[in-house]
Amino acid sequence: MEELISGFLQIFNVGTILWVALGEVLGIVLGALPGLTATMGIALMVPISFQLSKATGIALLLGVYCGAVSGASIPAILLGIPGNPNAIATVYDGHAMTKKGLAGQALGGAVVASFIGGIASLIILVLFSPLIAKITLAFGPAEKACLAMVGLTIIASVSTKNLAKGILTGLLGLSLSLLGTDPFSNALRIPFPDLLAKTPLTSGINLIPALIGLFGISQVLFDLERIKQGHIAPPQVKIDRVFPPLKKIARMWRIIIESIGIGTLIGAIPGTGASIAVFLSYERAKNITSSPKWKLGKVGSGCLEGVIAPEVANNAVTGGALIPALSLGIPGDAATAVLLGALLIKGVVPGYQLFSQEMSLVYAIFFALFLSNVFMFTFQILGVRLFPKVLAVPMAILIPIILVLSLIGSYAIQGQAILSAIFDMGVALALGILGYFLKKGGYPIAPIVLGLILGGMFEENFRRAVKLAGGNYFVFFTKPIAILFIALAIFSVVLPLLKKRK
Repeated sequence: MEELISGFLQIFNVGTILWVALGEVLGIVLGALPGLTATMGIALMVPISFQLSKATGIALLLGVYCGAVSGASIPAILLGIPGNPNAIATVYDGHAMTKKGLAGQALGGAVVASFIGGIASLIILVLFSPLIAKITLAFGPAEKACLAMVGLTIIASVSTKNLAKGILTGLLGLSLSLLGTDPFSNALRIPFPDLLAKTPLTSGINLIPALIGLFGISQVLFDLERIKQGHIAPPQVKIDRVFPPLKKIARMWRIIIESIGIGTLIGAIPGTGASIAVFLSYERAKNITSSPKWKLGKVGSGCLEGVIAPEVANNAVTGGALIPALSLGIPGDAATAVLLGALLIKGVVPGYQLFSQEMSLVYAIFFALFLSNVFMFTFQILGVRLFPKVLAVPMAILIPIILVLSLIGSYAIQGQAILSAIFDMGVALALGILGYFLKKGGYPIAPIVLGLILGGMFEENFRRAVKLAGGNYFVFFTKPIAILFIALAIFSVVLPLLKKRK
């Protein structure tokens, strides 16, 4: 009890509360700017955290973390551009709701979903962190390869209107993910290796510039053409109601529970990240809402359910990613890797020692995560009526601003590595032009992103699993978790085809 009180007092004092609030505001702003991620925000605040006490410094970083994760939904809903990879799946229904004049409800629903996901994953973190950490240790290369395969099969679902085009763009994304160097032999895998051997292309395609190009710049080019033709006008945004009806939220209980589970578990598996979680939860919500017995809006048609599912999973990843970080000293994603580094520099050693010798600090981390989610909810709700005002700006002014911010976001990722930063801007522009022509041709963009995110993960873990098994390709059928994922992947492919035929 003394340790619990000590942890409470370390967080709930005026100084720490103000630092968390500052971190939250900064995180929301960074999350809302395309290309600026939670990892970048945490890294920027690490030097400041070193000047504070252990608990206050960690609380500041957690505030930035939660704010950036939730803030990414703002441009995804209003502009159709994900602030970072966590909000990719929110774009589809969220932006469609904005076009219907329901931006306020979409933003409010995203905030409610973010709070539910964040608090639920915190409860799971508090109650089950050692147990879940042990479960995630069972995920070796074979299990991770099969998990990536499940993610890739979602291409079939997001391409139901034209499966052939979806598979083609998915293969394009896979091809882009393989650029760079071989993960085992370090051999170059780029076109014209003699000519391009000393260029940033040897490191492959960075995900953030690719997202900015495919979703942001392509949309800018698309809208410029529509403005020229006189076919575009600012959407009529209504902010009549911010909070979704409680009865509607209650009817989504299955979507919410499954999204919490997906987000927490995926977050707890090192090396996966929120991108897989949001797509898997979006896919599950799509399957659930396709059944008339649930009396829910059909995900994909611009409904609140399509915003709630990925946003719950997205924020559930925050608590999930802290499970292996605190229990095992293994970061769940890039952001928690920076957090873990800050802990180690402050002399905090994660694992058994942390839970046995510094339990008051563990409680302080739990309280800090709770306070971060409360501030996230408060600031986002207060801003819901302000965020849509960006759409009142004339499109002829708004589009160049979006383009400039997109290029700045692409440039800022590499910091002081100027050549790499310029290369990332070129990647964003090139993929933006490609995305523009693909949209005009009716090709879906999502499969490219899925292939780009999961291609490298699948290849590396597949080859490592086979190598560890001495070249035995049947190793994937000897592990229960891998078999489960293979069955799920087959089901994900077959179900949309059967529905289409029916």
